Amino acid sequence: MDHLKCLHCDQPMTGRLDKKFCDSQCRANFHNLHKRKHERIIAAVNRQIRKNRTILKNFCPEGKSTVRRERLVDAGYSFQYFSSIYQNSNLTYYFCYEYGFAAIMQASAETGQQVPKVLIIQSQDHMKGKFDPWKHSKN
Repeated sequence: MDHLKCLHCDQPMTGRLDKKFCDSQCRANFHNLHKRKHERIIAAVNRQIRKNRTILKNFCPEGKSTVRRERLVDAGYSFQYFSSIYQNSNLTYYFCYEYGFAAIMQASAETGQQVPKVLIIQSQDHMKGKFDPWKHSKN
């Protein structure tokens, strides 16, 4: 009888006749390599949104905080990716799940010059499901 070979590493296998991979790691690696391009893009975006959420959570342990924009950038935050938007009459908040931020300018205590900062908040019940892109359209 001919020995079966793993579809990923091409090593000989023993065991069941219908076995395709020598172990679970080879199976996972094979399937990860053969994912379609759009699935890899979706996974990468989801990873970045989760990373953004973790960064916001770390800078906002108690509901609300203000930090300089570059501190988020230095931590690996990508402003391009977020999961939802909330707008009130003054600010637009970009959320990564339950943590969000609004871009603000605030005077530096040292120089008095305007510095780009982010106001980080945790989502509140009154914010859910309120965004209407046509209501705020400038067209």
